[in-house]
Amino acid sequence: MRIGLIGTGRIGTFHAEVLSRHPAVDTLLLADADPERAAASALRTGGTAVAVDDLFTGAGEAQGLPDAVVICSATSAHAGLIARAARAGLPVFCEKPIALDLPGTLAALAEVEAAGSVLQLGFMRRFDAGYGEARAAVQEGRLGRLHTVRAVTSDPAPPPA
Repeated sequence: MRIGLIGTGRIGTFHAEVLSRHPAVDTLLLADADPERAAASALRTGGTAVAVDDLFTGAGEAQGLPDAVVICSATSAHAGLIARAARAGLPVFCEKPIALDLPGTLAALAEVEAAGSVLQLGFMRRFDAGYGEARAAVQEGRLGRLHTVRAVTSDPAPPPA
């Protein structure tokens, strides 16, 4: 499988490392607004650094479209990249959020729907044991009536597999 990944910062590099070890991924194409950062990530993961535009056209180093795109770029770029991937017929996994505002989110979702494409949004906390326990406590009434919940995680290390 050929995977294109956009955004090779902290979370993008994490995803690139995971994808580089996945047995179903034989080609990893890495793009970033900073080509040097993409090249450095490519060296670490055995991927190929490409231009963002090449992922949607199959031109340049990409030499053909990927089978799917992973979006880990700055949040401000998510909606536009989701739309471009949908128009290219590519399924997308995108880090949250989809956009900076509701109109941007709805526009990106409309592009996905119009293209008949697939979009998965990353929300790893739904699988976190602590969040699951908190949800159960609320549903069972063990915490009484809740008025406000504030949750801060500050990107801790991922939970064990």
